[in-house]
Amino acid sequence: MIFSKLLPVISVALATAVTPVSASLHDFNPTNAAPTHTRRKAQVGQGECIVTRDRSKLCYIKTSASSFAISILDVDYPGQPEVAHINCRTGRWSAFGDLPKATINQYLSQFCPTFG
Repeated sequence: MIFSKLLPVISVALATAVTPVSASLHDFNPTNAAPTHTRRKAQVGQGECIVTRDRSKLCYIKTSASSFAISILDVDYPGQPEVAHINCRTGRWSAFGDLPKATINQYLSQFCPTFG
């Protein structure tokens, strides 16, 4: 399964390559995180890690033309990492971890319009 192959990569990226961004996913405004002339939407195999204003962390990698693997460390749930996969063409997602569905929805509801 693709998650078992990507989990170590996402975990290392999350632990070592976090770059700040001005958007907070708890009060998410897509224009704050949308690609600009210095940030472009990812190509397959590319991704990035961001830290939100509340210090939550999110890393993603584009796995196909419409799909992403995502790792979430929410500040309100320390020590409970979440791994998710979203298909931006269909809007369907699946996740593995202990975060409440409502919290995952906060992250993923605007993920595709912003990063996809």
